[in-house]
Amino acid sequence: MIPREKHGAVILNPRQGLTILELMVVIAIMLTIVAIALPNLSGWARNQRLKGVARDLVSHFQFARLEAIKRNTRVELTFYLNSEPIRDSYIVSKDGGTLIEVIMPAGVNLKDTTFVDNKVGYIARGFPDPASFPSAEPGEVEIENDKILYTVIMQKTSGGLKLDGPEPK
Repeated sequence: MIPREKHGAVILNPRQGLTILELMVVIAIMLTIVAIALPNLSGWARNQRLKGVARDLVSHFQFARLEAIKRNTRVELTFYLNSEPIRDSYIVSKDGGTLIEVIMPAGVNLKDTTFVDNKVGYIARGFPDPASFPSAEPGEVEIENDKILYTVIMQKTSGGLKLDGPEPK
């Protein structure tokens, strides 16, 4: 069908698309929505990063336990909170050799541990080394960002692990 004006004349170039004004209004609305949502999305991404680091830490505990059983030797995790060689990092080692080295991503900190000398070891049978615990209580490692805290809890007798969090600070 050919577009026509009110009096029957044929329109050679019918208007299609958007005007500049309409396009600018749509862009302004979209920018307003993005400006409102962006702070929430960045906080969500930071919290997801912390959650991933906490899960990785639990996985490294499990790895150390399996390596101790597999190699029939002691394997330990050493946490560096505010000390050298690298702050906010930990290593999984066997007989002085490093198996895994982890540096916390930006914004994630190792807050504290309750293990003796910030070290926890697994003996050859896969049980935690009792010398790593200062008391009969379970051992803990806390990691945090500016708003949230996760705690990895290790049972002294069985080596069972539990991830607690997120807890608002």
